Amino acid sequence: MPIFDTSSFNEIAKIIDTHGGRLYLVGGAVRDMALGQEPHDMDFCVTGISQDVFSTLFPDTRVQGKTFPVFIIQNCEVALARTEKKTGQKHTDFEMQTAPSITIEEDLARRDFTINAMAIDVLTQKLIDPFHRA
Repeated sequence: MPIFDTSSFNEIAKIIDTHGGRLYLVGGAVRDMALGQEPHDMDFCVTGISQDVFSTLFPDTRVQGKTFPVFIIQNCEVALARTEKKTGQKHTDFEMQTAPSITIEEDLARRDFTINAMAIDVLTQKLIDPFHRA
């Protein structure tokens, strides 16, 4: 799999790392890379820090999202690692939880079990593939 240039996010990843967190590239960019295509959008997931800490570290980010916060940095979406719990029969009946203790593997497990359930550590460029999709 080609490694995508995430160098513009290295400084952000280093700041997160010095506060006990990790920054991962997730979603469509990882899928595109696995298919040998140039990614068109980059989405990120952060583990190991709370929303309050993230907001303190990056006070100029724009926040969007109704169910869970999504931070916009350099026109890319950055979400905190989260888990989902089904609360009813409808597809919208679920409860989200974010916490510094949620691992990247737990976050990936809530995604569909396709290539979207993979991540790349921005600092190490290591592929995280807990369901062996690569």
